[in-house]
Amino acid sequence: MRKNLFSLRATMLAAALVVTSATASAANFSASFNFDNVASGSVADTALGSYASLIHFGNAGTVDDVDAWGDLTGTFHWIDATTTYGNVLAKNDGSAVSLPNVLWNDNQPILVMFSAPQTIASFSIQQDMSKFGYPGSSYMAFLDSTGHEIAGAQFSYTQYENPGLLIQSTGTWTNVSAVLLAGGKSYDNMSVSAVPEPDAYALMLAGLGLFGFMPRRRRSH
Repeated sequence: MRKNLFSLRATMLAAALVVTSATASAANFSASFNFDNVASGSVADTALGSYASLIHFGNAGTVDDVDAWGDLTGTFHWIDATTTYGNVLAKNDGSAVSLPNVLWNDNQPILVMFSAPQTIASFSIQQDMSKFGYPGSSYMAFLDSTGHEIAGAQFSYTQYENPGLLIQSTGTWTNVSAVLLAGGKSYDNMSVSAVPEPDAYALMLAGLGLFGFMPRRRRSH
């Protein structure tokens, strides 16, 4: 009996961990950030406050795709290369849309990563007031869990001499693990509204179901 009780408690503890984990990854959120609540030069993640467990800024890098035989496919995917290239910062910029700080990465691409795949209801971010940047058109893209750009989830805009431009998504996009921001600009005034993917809810409900099942078994003995 004591052994069964121990097993019961261990199982219930495991269920509690499942529910806790699922609840953490299954949090709906809608928030805006302007990066002004930290000192210039701070790691950008520190400007996220209570949302730091849901969002993370990374220094974007690319890796070539290979097939099952190790041969190059001619495509690539994006990765978080922060350990190689350093942190994305919140940095003072006198020409920013709203003073004093912007999201800054020395003109390199930035990843806005989510702790779990999300359905993105809306995402927007504003260029700073600088008139510099890569000439011609650029784009923001949504990435899946493998770092590949989701088909159709590229949002083009004219970057050069287009200060204060609001770059924003259209429609609703599923299974988004990260947002790619083009290099050549600093960014400000980021807003995101997201809902976790259904599998996160399924995991949470499975944990809750286990909680409901275990006490019934205990009463039957």
